[in-house]
Amino acid sequence: MPHLHGFTKTLRYNLLMPTDVEEQALRTTLLYRRVVTYYLQVFQEHQEIIDHGKWLKMAEKLTHRTKDNPDPEYPFDREFLNLPSGFRRSAIAEAHGKAQAWKTSYEKWEERKRKHEERNRRRIIAGKKPIEFAERPPQYPKDNNCWLSYYGTEYKWLDSHHIMLKMFTGKSYVYRKVTLLQPFAVPPGYVAGSPVLVKKPTGWELHVPIVRVTKLNLKKIEELVKDTSLKICLVDLGMNRHAAMTIQDTEGRVYAAKLISAAKDNHLRKRYLEKIVNLQMQTGVIPEGERFAKHLWDKVSNLNDDIAHRVSRQIVDFAKIHGAKIIVFEHLDGLRPSKGTKSHRLNQKFILWVKGRIFRYTRYKALHEGIVTCRVSPKETSSRCPYCGFPTIVRYNKGKNGEETKGVDLAKCTNCGVRDINSDFIGSLGIGRNFRLKYCP
Repeated sequence: MPHLHGFTKTLRYNLLMPTDVEEQALRTTLLYRRVVTYYLQVFQEHQEIIDHGKWLKMAEKLTHRTKDNPDPEYPFDREFLNLPSGFRRSAIAEAHGKAQAWKTSYEKWEERKRKHEERNRRRIIAGKKPIEFAERPPQYPKDNNCWLSYYGTEYKWLDSHHIMLKMFTGKSYVYRKVTLLQPFAVPPGYVAGSPVLVKKPTGWELHVPIVRVTKLNLKKIEELVKDTSLKICLVDLGMNRHAAMTIQDTEGRVYAAKLISAAKDNHLRKRYLEKIVNLQMQTGVIPEGERFAKHLWDKVSNLNDDIAHRVSRQIVDFAKIHGAKIIVFEHLDGLRPSKGTKSHRLNQKFILWVKGRIFRYTRYKALHEGIVTCRVSPKETSSRCPYCGFPTIVRYNKGKNGEETKGVDLAKCTNCGVRDINSDFIGSLGIGRNFRLKYCP
């Protein structure tokens, strides 16, 4: 079954499997990963087909022996005898996704390198020394920890609690019955995609992607703001706090507020990055083509993705609870990390990266709840006072004795005198002001 496109979400079910079925599930997963690695090599040697519209058909022609294709370039069928077609096509799609992501990253790296060399040429003309381009190119994926996505006839639903999954016994492929501990049910207006078998520390799970097939009747923002009872969720994404949220109406009145702390997550990420930097300093030169400190980078990547999912879910739930029909963010594309130690700068860079992902995750999760998501200009959202209207907001912290110190946690207005207000709360009010200036008459 082909991958479903559009806004999807995933239903997760805990599984009950006998010991022998668990062993077969693990054996099948390891086999699947070998197949994905095989096709990664095929795409690496034939990069011209990665962006081709018929990449699946071309990859199969290179590897799969048929009556019309008796002598393919790669002897895939000899190495993976009698592999089910659904497994093969699932592995091709997985490898293609990884190869395509690498190619996109590599082309962006080449563009950054080209721009850097162009700046160096201008520096040389101006009599300055060129600056070395130290960024390494993205490495082509060689290993993978992907999970088997069941295509086509490789699975059969028996009822809401049971599914037949094809598994590799070591000699042949057989269907095994698996029990879902929670009843499988697809919400109205959705269709289920290919189930994915996943091993978690707590046991095996079945992840089922679902996509909305009925068109959402989402009104345009210009139509929504005509409703005087409209509630809007304004979200200010920050460094020290993942998000500061307020529920406002079209007049700017605040009905609810919530802060999501980032202290624990930032501290954990910074610890990982400090370990990576220290290892790099101890190692010195890193061999070309190797991914340095892979286990630590994987932890950082998993942490960032977990943060984006957790925070986006809290944002959507907060908006839904208070009846908000619009979630508003500010454009943050132009932000750059400040100068500092390498680990500190990396941490800031990842925080900015997570902000973009939080917005994307919130957008598709909000869609399933019938909530519109948009962004507005960040101009003066944190510097203009929401009470007197002057750009006289100053940020600071409070010391142990109550004196003001350098920092960004609190805010005060030097014009109207309001003080000791959470600075991220001020930011969310500023986002609300810019939203009203743009959309409200």
